[in-house]
Amino acid sequence: MAQSKQCSKCGGGMATGYVVDKTYGGAEVTSWVEGEPRKSIWVGLKLGGTKPIEITTWRCQRCGFLESYAPPE
Repeated sequence: MAQSKQCSKCGGGMATGYVVDKTYGGAEVTSWVEGEPRKSIWVGLKLGGTKPIEITTWRCQRCGFLESYAPPE
């Protein structure tokens, strides 16, 4: 998703980036997982064998609007 984009709100230029998900002792890129979240006592959420997809986020350099994508693999 390296092509340039225009903001759907104000028409400004968009910059690609990612949203940081802070974890115990580190940081990760936020991911998308299909289905409803299922809580786990030990690890926060049960993923049940589903594969997380890292999210790419675009930010408008003019108005700050964020637009996120979980690109197909």
